[in-house]
Amino acid sequence: MRPYVLLSAAMSADGYLDDASPERLVLSGPEDLDRVDELRAGCDAILVGAGTVRADNPQLLVRDPARRNRRAQAGLPPSPDKVTVTASGRLDPRARFFAADGTGKVVYVAGSAAGPASANLAGAATVIGLAA
Repeated sequence: MRPYVLLSAAMSADGYLDDASPERLVLSGPEDLDRVDELRAGCDAILVGAGTVRADNPQLLVRDPARRNRRAQAGLPPSPDKVTVTASGRLDPRARFFAADGTGKVVYVAGSAAGPASANLAGAATVIGLAA
């Protein structure tokens, strides 16, 4: 079976993903959030940009206990691994993305920033430098 990518995003009626305020704009209701949780439970990994890690501080965990149990029964961790991409590598290792929650964490970073990012995130994530 070939791998595939699933993109999930909420958009306002006028085509925006967010607004200009520093607060997180929630565009989804309970039913949509439950649907996203179901999709998340079926994934191997979740990719978010470093801006999302910084601005929204997401946990990216499967929330429904029954879904976590089904993953465990299938020999999987309760939630998918977490992946982010960053040019600078400047991420707060105390962010919820890096919490000790049983998920793997991978940070893809521009090659020149790989050393500092590895030092900053030591023990919190696997850092992979990418050639420019």
